[in-house]
Amino acid sequence: MSRNDHSTSWLGAAVSKLFIRVMFRQVQGWKRDVPPRASAFIENAPDSSLLEGAVQHSCAVQPKGVVMLCHPFLKYGMHYFYENELDRAFVEQGYHVVAFNFKGFGRSSIGGHAFADDVLAIARRVSRDYPGLPIHLVGCSFGGYHLAHALARDHTPFTSAVLDSVPLSVRSYFTRGPLRLAMRWISGSRLAVPTGTCAIDQSLRGIRHLPIAYLHGLDDRFIPGSSVTKLQRECADLQVIGFEHCRHLENHKKHRDRYFAEIFAFFDRAQARKPLVSA
Repeated sequence: MSRNDHSTSWLGAAVSKLFIRVMFRQVQGWKRDVPPRASAFIENAPDSSLLEGAVQHSCAVQPKGVVMLCHPFLKYGMHYFYENELDRAFVEQGYHVVAFNFKGFGRSSIGGHAFADDVLAIARRVSRDYPGLPIHLVGCSFGGYHLAHALARDHTPFTSAVLDSVPLSVRSYFTRGPLRLAMRWISGSRLAVPTGTCAIDQSLRGIRHLPIAYLHGLDDRFIPGSSVTKLQRECADLQVIGFEHCRHLENHKKHRDRYFAEIFAFFDRAQARKPLVSA
């Protein structure tokens, strides 16, 4: 198997699914209904996972597009965005918002072995439900990590992608206990590419003609300056934006106005580059 091969054997897939169930048990299975401002749905993914999601519609006469939110590695899953009211900011600016739980989180089941497949499954639903509208991705930490690997598989449905607080390697995030040992093993094995545990620069450097922004806190211990330098060297077209005095996932908390100003300006530039398809 080559390093760029996204397929894996049935045995490798079985091992990967078992790994997800056992090692991620601490953050998976927490359930909560979506807030009244959102409408819940279940998407049948091609890998047989049932993915829990929710959609909010902008009241704008002419919606600007759809924002897909990919959650961090927390038991709250997609509720991270509702608790921090990130969804409201996008809706108020004229975007429909779609959030979802990766496999194993919330009510999402584990049918396959690759989290990148979840991103593409929800993207297919969004493309079907909102034909012609630009689709922007926003992934925080874990969600952005697998968003990056999803782009390497198929970035054609998307207009832009924002990676917020995303470590370059899983080894930077999982630094203690059994998960550290497991991640070091799987990210260096033949399963690294199929499972999406390889470093994100391996996926991002092959992507062309898709605007990608990388947002990071300058005090994020999971994203040292050397990692950012390496990412910029490997991915020359990447737009890198740093936030002072921010640790992991603090960019929108400490610099909320600037955070959204940067994202919305980035969306506008991306949409200006990509011709729209008539609905």
